[in-house]
Amino acid sequence: MKRICVFMLRLFLVATVFFSNGFAQNYVHHATLTGHTTYVYSVSFSPDGQVLASVGGDKTIRLWDVETGQALRTLTPGWVHSMHFSPDGQLLATGSRNNTIRLWDVRTGQTLCTIKEHTHWVPSVRVSPDGQTLAGYSYFRGDTLQLWDVRTGQTLHLLKGHMGGVQIVSFSPDGQFLVSGSEDGTIRLWDVRTGQALHTLIGDTDDFYSVSFSPDGQLLVIGSKDGTIRLWDVRTRQVLHTLKGHIDWVTNVSFSPDGQVLASGGSDKTIRLWDVRTGQALHTLIGHRFGVVTVSFSPDGQMLASGGLDGTIRLWRIAASTPTNVTSPTLPKTSADRVYDNAIRAVMWIVNPGIAEGSSVLIDKQFRLAVTNAHVTGTQNTIDVYFPAPDKEGELIKDRHFYLTNSRVLEQLGYYTKGHVVARNEKTDLAIIQLDGLPETARELDWHLTPPVPTAGDLVYVLGNPGGQDLWRWTLGEFLNDHGSFLHIQSDVFGGNSGGPVLNRQGVLLGIVARSDMHMNASVIPVRDITRLLSESRLKHSRSRR
Repeated sequence: MKRICVFMLRLFLVATVFFSNGFAQNYVHHATLTGHTTYVYSVSFSPDGQVLASVGGDKTIRLWDVETGQALRTLTPGWVHSMHFSPDGQLLATGSRNNTIRLWDVRTGQTLCTIKEHTHWVPSVRVSPDGQTLAGYSYFRGDTLQLWDVRTGQTLHLLKGHMGGVQIVSFSPDGQFLVSGSEDGTIRLWDVRTGQALHTLIGDTDDFYSVSFSPDGQLLVIGSKDGTIRLWDVRTRQVLHTLKGHIDWVTNVSFSPDGQVLASGGSDKTIRLWDVRTGQALHTLIGHRFGVVTVSFSPDGQMLASGGLDGTIRLWRIAASTPTNVTSPTLPKTSADRVYDNAIRAVMWIVNPGIAEGSSVLIDKQFRLAVTNAHVTGTQNTIDVYFPAPDKEGELIKDRHFYLTNSRVLEQLGYYTKGHVVARNEKTDLAIIQLDGLPETARELDWHLTPPVPTAGDLVYVLGNPGGQDLWRWTLGEFLNDHGSFLHIQSDVFGGNSGGPVLNRQGVLLGIVARSDMHMNASVIPVRDITRLLSESRLKHSRSRR
């Protein structure tokens, strides 16, 4: 029976060794729009996806051509805090610090209507899905919401019930309901037709910064100051998932048009993508130098826009992954896909019981040499090394427990081996290990004795095995500078990523992760130090003959 189990597991692992796709979504930085002279409060796509509107702390609204990234028009309404397109894309509603709500003609940039019923500034405004109703509130009357007739500007309802200032409002997709979050610690659901309160959701924090309905209206997502995101079932009023990953305020949340992906922006400078069905983190996008204030999907789901405190707007081109079918043509892959597929089979998971765990990368297949951090190996000369193994569908197995409980079979198949430290430099935190064996699928990483020179702002990919999460993940980063001892990048790096490769957009090794702080600043040991350690230790390696 034991032999049968081992045999079945072997078939399970080696049914295929080609990875069909490494991502649930593919993300590529498309463009950076500059023009605002200070932070960007809000970004929003027009319903046809051709125009992007942005609100800046410089008291302007800018309209951009999404395809070209060119500025189309600049509106100067004063200090605006929020905006929202009408469903037909012809009108833009704004709420401002001059105590007014305005409706603008998008085509001409002219003001069509001004509502002056406020005695203080209006931080949020929304247009209903049918374009007939406008919702907003004033800080002076922060506990009272108002609904107006878009055509006449007349008040339809005053929504009373909150015991503290209202912070956020959003219409349901069918326009029948309005949701609001307040400083009183509650989220309230209102009947738009009657103005009556229907339900009250009690949260465990009084700091709601963003709220949004899913496209089908069945879910409600709430982002909070404590860094958590909660997905509520509107019908049962139960929390389905609590998403944790941001280390500071969640400033904005947005569903993809198909409702499958949630984007969140945080004051921790990151944009995070989540699987709505499972609540699992998919990716982290890095690009803004300061906090991300707003995120918004395009109507077709192919683009994501983000605005930040650095005054820039970043456009990310997004394409959903499509499983490859043997009977259908292989779809072209994005650069992120190609980098991941080419590099992940060079990445290893190192387990050093009682000392540390981390990542490592194969730099020489012929001589079975890999590089990692010295602090991961500790003072031991022999460590446990795991390579990524595919399941019967060809997908990478990422479950830590699977590897730890199947090391004997994995060793027979070549996915588990021992590594021996053959060179170490504590000062640079580098260790070179020689492996007892390699799986057939293992690849040597693309690297050069004279590495490419990155420039500030270049995108980088970080691969590794973050502690407590799925193995063999990747994250996007931005190169900041070279300080001699280390390369500095901005990226979402965790414990366990130590020793993981940092690659440029061509997939060439720049260095390996050394450490990071809570502000997404990471230090990378450059390739030049790896080259130096190889030379000083006089190890045989294939690069020496090139």
